[in-house]
Amino acid sequence: MFQSQPDETVLEDIAVAASLAMALEASSYPKPGNVHRLKDFKNTNYEHFLASAIATEFVFWKAAAGKSKIGELLFEAVAKSERRQAGGNTHFGTFLLILPLAAAAGSLTQPNDCGKTQPDANLICRTAAQICRQTDEEDAYFFYLAFEKLNVPAKKDIDDGADFDLSDPNAKERIKTQKVGLFGLMESAIERDMIAKEWVTGFELTRRFSDRLLENNAYFVKNPDKQFKNALNSAIVLTFLEFMADYSDTFIETKLDEKTAADVRKMAKDILDSKKGTEPDLNRLIPKMNELDNELHARKANPGSLADIAAAGIFLALLGGLTF
Repeated sequence: MFQSQPDETVLEDIAVAASLAMALEASSYPKPGNVHRLKDFKNTNYEHFLASAIATEFVFWKAAAGKSKIGELLFEAVAKSERRQAGGNTHFGTFLLILPLAAAAGSLTQPNDCGKTQPDANLICRTAAQICRQTDEEDAYFFYLAFEKLNVPAKKDIDDGADFDLSDPNAKERIKTQKVGLFGLMESAIERDMIAKEWVTGFELTRRFSDRLLENNAYFVKNPDKQFKNALNSAIVLTFLEFMADYSDTFIETKLDEKTAADVRKMAKDILDSKKGTEPDLNRLIPKMNELDNELHARKANPGSLADIAAAGIFLALLGGLTF
C-alpha cells in the first residue's frame, strides 16, 4: 500500500485505515455482547460508534505525521468524538491502541524511506512499543484529562496503595508531583487491564488478532458457502468469537466481576466446540451466537476490551493488505 506513494497519501492511508477499522469493528455482526449494526445499548448506539470513527480521522493523520504526543492526541480524539456524538465512551481503549500504532506506521514511511515496501505488522508493533515507552508524565496527565471526559468504568479498591487508581480524584496531582509517565501507569495496570497489557507486551494480542483475521478472511473468500453475509464480516465475527473463547475480557471484570468474565469466555468456547469438523461453517454457529449476544446484552456484559483489540487488529490487517 505504501510503496511509491506521495507522503501525504501515505498519511491519509494510515488515517483512513484507523477510522475504517473502527467502523468495521462496530459494523460486524453478530458480535456477542457489543454494539453492532443490529444492536444498541441503552444510551449508546451503532451510529455513535460510526460518528466517533469518522470524527477522529484527522487525529490519526496527526499521529502518523508525528505532529503531537500520544497523550495530547488521545485527549483530542476523545474531544472530537464527544463533539460529534452523544453516546459517551465509544473508543477510549481503541484510541489508546491505534494512536501509537498509527504513529509507528507513519514513522516507518517518512520521506527517506521512498522506495521501501510497507512495514510489516511486527515492525509496526515493535516501533509502537518504543513510542509507548517514550511517553512521559505530560502524556499521563492528558490521559487522565481524557478519562475524566468519559464515563469509563474504573477498578476501585486496588490493593497496592502505590498504584494509580483511575477512580482517584487526586491522580492528576500525583502524576505531577511524582512525575509518573503514561507507560508507568500502563505497567501498573497490566494485571487488570488488557489495553494496558498491550502497551507493555508490544501489542501481542493486537498482532495475533490481525494474523488470525487475515487467515479467516482468506478462508471465507475461498469458501463462500461458509460465510455469514460476506467474507470480511464472517472473518471479523469468527476471530472475535475465538478471542472471546481464549481470553477473559477485563472490561467485564471491571464493570461486573471476574466470574462473569469467566462465564462469558466459557460460553464462547462452547459455541466454538460445537462446530462440526475442523473447518468452520459460520452459518451453523449464528443461531448460538445470536443467543449469546442476547444473553450478554441482557446481563450488560459487553466484552469491550476485546472489541478495542479487535479494532486495532483490523487496523493492522488493513495496513497489511486486507481488502474487501
